[in-house]
Amino acid sequence: MARVEVGWTSVRFSGEVRAARQSRRGCGGGGELSPVSPVLVALAGCGGAGSGGGKAAPGPAPTSTLLEAGDLKPLLLEASELGEGTRALETREDSGDSPVVGGGPRDCEELKPYGVRGPIGKVMGTGRTAEAAFGRDGEFLTQRLYSRMSASMSGRVSKLFAVLTACPSYAETISLGDKGSVERDVTTRRVDVTGVAGTVYGYERVTTDRGDGSRDRRMTVTVTRGWTTVLLDGSPGLVKQALRPALRKATERRACRVTLPPGTLCDLGARTARRT
Repeated sequence: MARVEVGWTSVRFSGEVRAARQSRRGCGGGGELSPVSPVLVALAGCGGAGSGGGKAAPGPAPTSTLLEAGDLKPLLLEASELGEGTRALETREDSGDSPVVGGGPRDCEELKPYGVRGPIGKVMGTGRTAEAAFGRDGEFLTQRLYSRMSASMSGRVSKLFAVLTACPSYAETISLGDKGSVERDVTTRRVDVTGVAGTVYGYERVTTDRGDGSRDRRMTVTVTRGWTTVLLDGSPGLVKQALRPALRKATERRACRVTLPPGTLCDLGARTARRT
């Protein structure tokens, strides 16, 4: 198998579930234990009376917390984090960014049910998910974050890569509407992604246009740490570039570093605050 060098420095993470109670004293305020929402506790980098000098104990890593889609969105990459010339793209399938209107694999039975869009969306599901897409100089990248129980996510990821690599080679037809269609030959293989902590899967797909002989390479990588899975799909160069910052932003422990008014919690990105 091919080996992808990423150079990621491993990060230790906790898989334990945090308690649903938090002492105000731990965030700089006095008082007894106060029951709050388990999700809000998990999101709290600090909170309290605002008289604790602005110091806060780190909140739990996202890997030990089940998050809703709205809480995952701040953990997605932004175009500015991927370098000059990178722009954000619309993630809706009907956005008009793609000229493809239909088609799919012709001689791979495992992939046929998923059509031209492929199996990622259907196999991984849409609950507790956030998504972003980017483009730069003809390259593209889609990032997805998932927050699921470990057993559930393990089964989905295993199935996804089993489907993606079920057929080492096959043919596909891509329909471009009134612009005609394209016939392509596809080869697939698993790839090793080294230097990354967590449960890691890698896949590469190479397509060759039967008309002009042009080739296109696509990579899919997933990394699961605790209850958080980062999925990157797109041009290999962007996938490799994005992997390190995507993992850092989505899975590292965060802390609130500002003094907040009473009843306020930091989000996981430690950039905004919200009232409880």
